[in-house]
Amino acid sequence: MSNTRRDIHAVIGFSHDMLNNLMNPDLTPEQLDAEIARAKAVTPIIAQAIDGERVINERVKIVSEYAPEKMVDVMRNQALGYD
Repeated sequence: MSNTRRDIHAVIGFSHDMLNNLMNPDLTPEQLDAEIARAKAVTPIIAQAIDGERVINERVKIVSEYAPEKMVDVMRNQALGYD
């Protein structure tokens, strides 16, 4: 997965934008319905991206606990997008 850090930040930013859109008091009922449908459509994708980040973080935690000498390689590969 390349650009993992940037990807997760984009997902978080998109999620915040989506919440702001849903909370906009100026939306018409039709616009609100469209925003709700959009949110429902992308929520599983956002959840999957966040879960993927959780897996990466768990991997780093395990490596740091059981093989700290390999942390430099793990972090380098993660930063370069080799994982």
